[in-house]
Amino acid sequence: MTLATFSDVMGWLLPISLGILLGVFLATRKNKGEKEQIIVLDAEEFRKNMRKGQLIDIRPEEKYREKRINGSRNFPKKAIFSSLHQIRDDQPLFIYDDRQRGLVARVAKKLLKKGYRPVYVLKGGLEEWPYPVKKN
Repeated sequence: MTLATFSDVMGWLLPISLGILLGVFLATRKNKGEKEQIIVLDAEEFRKNMRKGQLIDIRPEEKYREKRINGSRNFPKKAIFSSLHQIRDDQPLFIYDDRQRGLVARVAKKLLKKGYRPVYVLKGGLEEWPYPVKKN
């Protein structure tokens, strides 16, 4: 390889490499910020703070009618994204399911992508809620 060819290769290789590095940096930085906005709270902390935002139950409507945390609104997992116009984006969201599992994390992540921040998740879900619930 001649000196002229080497400098030609470096002329296009260096900007491409820097672009890729910058893209990777920005992509990982964005994901880190999203993870920091999903906050898992134990039942005591969740109960202390849930009135500072919107309390959302993502369980199916039938289960919601049986028992729920008083003051919650029901947006089942399948309907929540078609009902976003009913959820304020200027207040924190406190969401729960029967158990804290992958579903509630996926819903929380999607809500973050839609601009809702922060999103608090009840650790252990309603099954581990030690406080009184509203029953019908």
